[in-house]
Amino acid sequence: MTITYRRFAVEQADGRVLRMTPVPAEPLPYWASQVAQQNFIWPSPRQEPLFATPIPFVSPPIDQREAFGSHNHQPSITWLSNGDLLAIWYSTSEETSTDLTVLASRLRSGADAWDPSSEFFKSPNHNMHGSSLFHDEKGTIYHFNGMAAYGSQGWAKLALLMRTSKDNGVTWTPPRAIDPQITGRRQVISGTLMTSDGVLIQPCDAVPGGDGGTALHLSVDKGQTWQDPGQGKPKPRFTAGETGEGTIAGIHAKVIQLKDGRLMACGRGDAIDGKMPISLSSDLGTTWTYKASPFPPIGGGQRLVLKRLREGPLLLISFTSSNRHQPESHGMTFTDQQGDEFLGHGMYAALSFDNGETWPVRKLLTPGSGEFDGGAHTGKFRATPQRAEHAGYLAATQTPDRIVHLISSRLHYRFNLAWLLEGASPPPFSPDW
Repeated sequence: MTITYRRFAVEQADGRVLRMTPVPAEPLPYWASQVAQQNFIWPSPRQEPLFATPIPFVSPPIDQREAFGSHNHQPSITWLSNGDLLAIWYSTSEETSTDLTVLASRLRSGADAWDPSSEFFKSPNHNMHGSSLFHDEKGTIYHFNGMAAYGSQGWAKLALLMRTSKDNGVTWTPPRAIDPQITGRRQVISGTLMTSDGVLIQPCDAVPGGDGGTALHLSVDKGQTWQDPGQGKPKPRFTAGETGEGTIAGIHAKVIQLKDGRLMACGRGDAIDGKMPISLSSDLGTTWTYKASPFPPIGGGQRLVLKRLREGPLLLISFTSSNRHQPESHGMTFTDQQGDEFLGHGMYAALSFDNGETWPVRKLLTPGSGEFDGGAHTGKFRATPQRAEHAGYLAATQTPDRIVHLISSRLHYRFNLAWLLEGASPPPFSPDW
């Protein structure tokens, strides 16, 4: 049975979740109100370059009785079959607090502003740390979330919860702990993946700190049973050319599948030779080999995006400097539409046409002008042709009309491949993308 709920009761004992019972939502939250259910007819992909002015997706609720903290962070986003976008994030006064809850907002098809937020997923007196939304492109929305023990501070030990929706995020199955043990390797990272042969993959931080890597949780039966191929194995050394068991280099890692079936991941921290680490696995995460990427590492208040575009190329979105307090301490060289090079700072996109071997297209993701509020860990910043948002926890989805929807900790960016390629000289189309 599925119902609309945002709060649920939890029974637990001896560090294990025993039972979770949803409490029906009354009145309906904004994200569940007046939601269209007919399938949306997506327009044909536009050929012209598109980059829209960023808009906020995090906004306070209209009802002051709704939860809304001073710190809003760690988002996830997905497109829905009815043409809407759904975004979730945690809201709190303090990241370790038991008041930390998950909020949601909906951008309805055809609207130019996101709905006011409403609480989305919360068990009272539990820290609900880490969230991910994923659309299987067949009408099922998966929601994964971490949950600390009752009254526990922080996110070192969590239960990993899952639920699904088949009506565009209005009603949900009761939450289920994919492993009832409240333990480590459970902080959910936005970036759920389904492989070409149907393996569902959920990345989770393997450690509560800034270095130590990312774990994978795998399901071959659409979420009924799960395994962690790295559980109980020693933490590997993240050294170029070496092989480690079960853990990706870098926390907050994003994972994609290459054309040859291997998994590739990029993460934060655990730098290799002073660069962002890349991890590669040919056995679904049981073992990984490590190497340095060509990109600078990222740090606190930052999270990257790595995904395969519908058109084929790989897309990486990251930041030029790991120091969010001094964003111009490290820059990257970019090329403008006239072919002139310039030093840019902040958020950028890079494209690979050869499964991550090279990244010939790099573009600064900036609106070029204007004052913006990036929210948590970013604050207010001025965009220029040489400076973009300098921090934020990134998440992205690409809708069937091939528009990339990127969110940071507060802002929603929209662009397409034609805009990324504008002024660049990429190699010709290849089925090996």
